[in-house]
Amino acid sequence: METMQLRAELFREMNPLLDNNVMLSKMLAFVRSLFAAQQMEQEAAQKKGYKVKNVSPDIEKWSGCATFTQEEIDSDPRLKAILSR
Repeated sequence: METMQLRAELFREMNPLLDNNVMLSKMLAFVRSLFAAQQMEQEAAQKKGYKVKNVSPDIEKWSGCATFTQEEIDSDPRLKAILSR
């Protein structure tokens, strides 16, 4: 759906609830929680010292294909440093 269609659908769904103070306060609290969650995500993204880039599905399918035992991790300081991030 396009933005205008989504907006119209949202207002159609909200319209019957606009005469009820209890429902209005619940909707307002929910919208505020959505905004707060978005703010937290943005702040978390800004705190990272690196930029997260999307990878192609061909590369992403290999994610997690390597495993290490705890002994291997403990014996290799570079591997330990990488996995502790």
